[in-house]
Amino acid sequence: MLPISTDRPAGLSHGYRSPMDAPRKPDELDEDERQRLHRAHQRLRNASQAFEALTVIEKVRGRWAATPAPPEALEAAGRELDESYREVWAILDELLSLDPPSP
Repeated sequence: MLPISTDRPAGLSHGYRSPMDAPRKPDELDEDERQRLHRAHQRLRNASQAFEALTVIEKVRGRWAATPAPPEALEAAGRELDESYREVWAILDELLSLDPPSP
């Protein structure tokens, strides 16, 4: 399983902001930008839920014992979670000049 990366997505400014890059406020986003951010957040939520479904196996009374997910499935779900996390922060950087939290 791949660890979730907290590295800054490639191509971003690495903390440097020119005076022309004044941060925008969320209410300054147009409808297309809001939809783009919404889709990225939805992808991240879906990836998180898919990863959780593979890793959190609750015992249900009267049912058979669940089997652990294959390593390939965990790896794919981990990649999707990492990619969706990076996408959200890339969009937040582009639209609102927000940086991801420091590790």
